[in-house]
Amino acid sequence: MLSTDIKQEIILKRIENIVSILMDKEPFFKEDLDYRETVHELVTRLEKNKSLEEFNGMSDEELKDFSSSIMSLNMLAKVGESFTPQQMAIFDEAIKRK
Repeated sequence: MLSTDIKQEIILKRIENIVSILMDKEPFFKEDLDYRETVHELVTRLEKNKSLEEFNGMSDEELKDFSSSIMSLNMLAKVGESFTPQQMAIFDEAIKRK
């Protein structure tokens, strides 16, 4: 059985690679998100929700999709922080119409 440290290292290295790829591919991720914080959040979420076997069974494409979704939500949250109450009401209404 692998130690927790080895499991964390396996997950960390793969996530670092995926985040680097996504930030290189989508410059807005690199501009608006902190690399280290993003890696830490993704590692934490994956350790909490997936066994090492499940994680290892994920294709790179699945891992990219998962990571990109979380990163996109984080960017949306940052954008929302700067909204005035009126802008937030307009945004909420636009989302409801979709």
